[in-house]
Amino acid sequence: MKSLDKIIRSVQAFGRGLSGHSSGLGQHASVGIGLALGGGFARGIAHVGVLKVLEEENIPIRYIAGTSVGALIGAAYCSGISAEELEQVAARVRFKHIAKWTLSRYGFASNQRMIGFLNQLL
Repeated sequence: MKSLDKIIRSVQAFGRGLSGHSSGLGQHASVGIGLALGGGFARGIAHVGVLKVLEEENIPIRYIAGTSVGALIGAAYCSGISAEELEQVAARVRFKHIAKWTLSRYGFASNQRMIGFLNQLL
């Protein structure tokens, strides 16, 4: 928990720095950050927490890139779903909602269920 507190304090300090930021590019310059979200089902929940803190601190996000679950979280967030709504979805979603164990020459998991999940979510 101490490391999480450090991260939150760092994000808050970053937000305070952005609010007093002078870019030198004029008043129309857009200040924000870009996020790179990684893969891993459990890590996706952590991504939601990061998005939530950034929203609470009014830190604008200009770009999002992701792989695997990071791409799902990023796509959902960019489609207009708030971090709070993503948190509610993350509390309900299970592996069985987005994938199915299978044996085939393509791998051990099928992502056919993910198509339905994404259609419903987005």
